[in-house]
Amino acid sequence: MNSFRLVEDGIFIGSQPTSGDLEDARLQGVKTVIDFRLPSETATSNETLVRSHGLDYKNIPMNKERLSADQIGDLGAAMQSKPGPFLLHCATGLRAALLLALSKAKKNGWTAEQTFEHAQTIGFELRTSPVYSSFVKLAVSDNTWQRDQIVPPEST
Repeated sequence: MNSFRLVEDGIFIGSQPTSGDLEDARLQGVKTVIDFRLPSETATSNETLVRSHGLDYKNIPMNKERLSADQIGDLGAAMQSKPGPFLLHCATGLRAALLLALSKAKKNGWTAEQTFEHAQTIGFELRTSPVYSSFVKLAVSDNTWQRDQIVPPEST
């Protein structure tokens, strides 16, 4: 799996997988692929590709312009209900890292800074994206875990 990295026990993160990546993932024990891409981002179905390799599939579509705190809960629910190990992916891995870091922040009561640091430790810099940075700050502030929609400020 050249386009993926093991970020913690049982969790790989990376960019859009190829058929070869999915076969490698299966051989390394991955059971479920969690895809954060919008269906319109790919020419062919990611679900069909993933299932053709005997892997389970869950799509949590993330539109950078309409980020939602519900997606954090969706990731947690998917990882509770689906068999691991997991391969989390989007186009570059950044959305996957964002939701994984926020899921851990929710579980551990982290601050925004701790969330940014965790993302950096697993190889992703969230601070440089104004949209993702704002989303992290909003999501970890008081009571936002319960909000339906967190809309980041427009990018400049």
